[in-house]
Amino acid sequence: MKHKRGIDLSRQSRDGIVYLGPLLDSARTAFDDIPEWHAVGGHCPKCEREGWVQRFELARKWGNGTPLGLLAPKLRCLGCGNKQGNHWILGQLPR
Repeated sequence: MKHKRGIDLSRQSRDGIVYLGPLLDSARTAFDDIPEWHAVGGHCPKCEREGWVQRFELARKWGNGTPLGLLAPKLRCLGCGNKQGNHWILGQLPR
């Protein structure tokens, strides 16, 4: 819904992250390769759910140089519990 004077009154997403698209080369992309102003998340092809992860905590646990392709099999959808076919997505953090 938009106010007649141009103020957008629509509900923003809960975390303010703007979806940019899928991570194209997750086999070669590591946490170090992604800019700090981008969010990293997962997408479930079964129920179409998107969820954002704490990338700095994952980098601390698995290492900054770990390719995200190695961590993709560990993604699990919190909506339906699916573990197969999930892939990484990128988002833009709010300023």
